[in-house]
Amino acid sequence: MAKYLLLALNGPTSPDVDKTYNRWYDDIHIPDLLEVPGVTSARRFKAIKSNTPWPYVAAYEIETDDLPHLLKVMEEQPRPFDPSFDRSTSGHILAVAI
Repeated sequence: MAKYLLLALNGPTSPDVDKTYNRWYDDIHIPDLLEVPGVTSARRFKAIKSNTPWPYVAAYEIETDDLPHLLKVMEEQPRPFDPSFDRSTSGHILAVAI
């Protein structure tokens, strides 16, 4: 089975909603994604030094033989994004284990 790492790079829409954003991410978004078959772990990090605009990174370990299907489920299964989540500037890196 192939192994992947998904790094989600993101942050809140403003510093004023940072607590709301983190509460939603930790209490709702991470548990939702861990329910997706094939997502084996999820961890979050706060950047302490970066040359990017993203203050937070979430690392998801994935094991699957059908990556397109898993990614579709990851998009459709979780609850809607909280308004505190800044989707306009979020980014991601998807990598396969070598």
